[in-house]
Amino acid sequence: MSYCIGIDLGGTNIAAGIVDLKEKRIVRKSRIKTRAPRPCEEISEDIFELCKKLVSFEGMSLKDMQWIGIATPGIVKDGKVIYANNLGWQNAEFVKIMHEKTGLPVIIANDANTAAYAEAIWGVGAESRTLVAVTLGTGVGGGIVIDGRIWEGMNGFAAELGHITLDSEGRICSCGKRGCFEAYCSATALVSEARRVMHLYPSSVMWDMCGRDASKMNGYIPFKAYEQGDEAATEVIGDFIKYLAIGISNIINILQPDVLCIGGGISAEGELLMAPLRKQIERISFGVKEGRTKVAAAKFLNDAGIIGAALLGKQEEITKVKEYIKTIIDNFDIDGVVIESHPYGNGHINDTRYILVKNGGEDKEYILQKINKNVFKSPPALMENYTGVTKFLRDKIIKAGGDPDRETLNVIKTKAGENYYLDENGDYWRLILFVKDSKSYDLVERPEQFYDSAVAFGNFQYLLRDYPAETLNEIIPNFHNTPDRLRLFKEAVAADVCARRSEVEAEIAFVLEREEFAQTLERAHREGRLPLKVTHNDTKLNNILFDKYTDAPLCVIDLDTIMPGYSVNDFGDSIRFGATTALEDEVDLSKVNFDINLFELYVKGFIEGAKGGLSEGELEMLPIGAIMMTYECGTRFLTDYLQGDTYFRTSRKNHNLDRARNQFKLVRDMEANLPKMHEIVKKYSHN
Repeated sequence: MSYCIGIDLGGTNIAAGIVDLKEKRIVRKSRIKTRAPRPCEEISEDIFELCKKLVSFEGMSLKDMQWIGIATPGIVKDGKVIYANNLGWQNAEFVKIMHEKTGLPVIIANDANTAAYAEAIWGVGAESRTLVAVTLGTGVGGGIVIDGRIWEGMNGFAAELGHITLDSEGRICSCGKRGCFEAYCSATALVSEARRVMHLYPSSVMWDMCGRDASKMNGYIPFKAYEQGDEAATEVIGDFIKYLAIGISNIINILQPDVLCIGGGISAEGELLMAPLRKQIERISFGVKEGRTKVAAAKFLNDAGIIGAALLGKQEEITKVKEYIKTIIDNFDIDGVVIESHPYGNGHINDTRYILVKNGGEDKEYILQKINKNVFKSPPALMENYTGVTKFLRDKIIKAGGDPDRETLNVIKTKAGENYYLDENGDYWRLILFVKDSKSYDLVERPEQFYDSAVAFGNFQYLLRDYPAETLNEIIPNFHNTPDRLRLFKEAVAADVCARRSEVEAEIAFVLEREEFAQTLERAHREGRLPLKVTHNDTKLNNILFDKYTDAPLCVIDLDTIMPGYSVNDFGDSIRFGATTALEDEVDLSKVNFDINLFELYVKGFIEGAKGGLSEGELEMLPIGAIMMTYECGTRFLTDYLQGDTYFRTSRKNHNLDRARNQFKLVRDMEANLPKMHEIVKKYSHN
């Protein structure tokens, strides 16, 4: 059960949403009027009814929810709303009342704190240890999150950032004091100042934007006018950003958080606000070039309350996970104390975390991964491959005068001398040295990156050319054995468990017409023309680390699927997804074309990276590898479609069928271009 309910209780509206904690999304949301001020009992009854309606829309009940989290205005402590002026509450037993009505665990927190929590756990601070949120609304709110927990202070008053004093003799604040941050940087203050200044500039475009009626001024108009170069708006926005930078710099100088997040409606202005704000903050706050607080606009905007409230129930879980991670780390052969641990990267297979360890005055960075036993049935065999190959690479890099800590992955042994740790739950963990000053790309942003990836994977083949591939364990049997994939396809066609065969007769015929072709690589291997090599088997761009400063490829990562195989499979998989004009699930096949220019770019890089380490047979088979991998992948998509979409994740009807048709269109294009593909390979083979 991965569902819970998040409630964003405001003075005007009550917003509620069912949140899927596994998929990290709001499934359904709704809202009603608050009609405050009213007693806690009355508003709680409305929230209860809203929750019941919400779950019924999804065919669920409250029993299907893990908990209810609520973001509420005011001061919150120990399940009570101590004081909330706009609700008319004082010492309201909110948690007790809601629990009695729903029968579910109920967690509440101040609304600014929950918005901060949303950003800290799923938003712009998801990979950080500490986050401070500044919310620019009717007032200025704040929230502090440290190691996955909201910091409320000893009395619930913590993070009242709006009442930092900027000028003790300055503007009057709503709290009655002078010079508060809120008096200069809330949306209310911005509107008030815009009205004042526009009266000094009768020709300001702000007059036209608010219909010549200053009472219709809002927080967006000054930014729109500022973007047009309006003099009055430039003065208003300039002062607003100046004071905002001062307030935020004060917060940074005191707390030095990893991330400072700007939320509220004004944050929707994006870089129009953030670019000049960051510039001023950098000028007046303390920090060094490589150790500054990241200042970012909020990710969730109007959904922050719902998401943050829903996540409140995870605070204890997150704390327990972090403590457990420390016990895992203690089993590896490293010295020091874990001072930071957070989820890392975008991988969907293994649970990956960034680990920072302090030993005296030295910081050491690591990547900790829990190996997915559902995908990889024998983690010890996997780690035997992993360790053997990385040690081999390290020795090669040292002999070549390279940097073995950056040009390959390095496995840290356990204190017992093993290359993985097996915990009491039967889970397998590995610790890897973090590659410093590196970055990765999820998508190709320019053609040069496709070439660079080819060089990297070609060099991977070169470095491992002498590795005895036959000694590697086959982690996923017959992973790229196309004849075996064809066998499984025929079984799916014969079984037709979903009665879909009649819909795809043309696609079935396409696969079977190439049955003889499917044997090509295996036949070449039996004839001695295609040697067994160490293969990566997941040659995507994001499995290469690039130098942070030079953008040059550093090393190949994600080595879980290293197995004995054919170099042309690795080459072909890159071509399949990289040398095409559309995504692999594009429905409009007129947009799906094989890009011969990108093919040439990759051939050039792959052969250069391999440095003469490819045999004549391998070079001859490179174009065949490209067609084979595309044909095999399309066949696998069609097999899964016939079997009811049980392997590949789908997000729409006929998703796997669309993918299969897409791949088959590429196969046809490649077949038509095969003579050109061979010519290109010959061109670079003899350079």
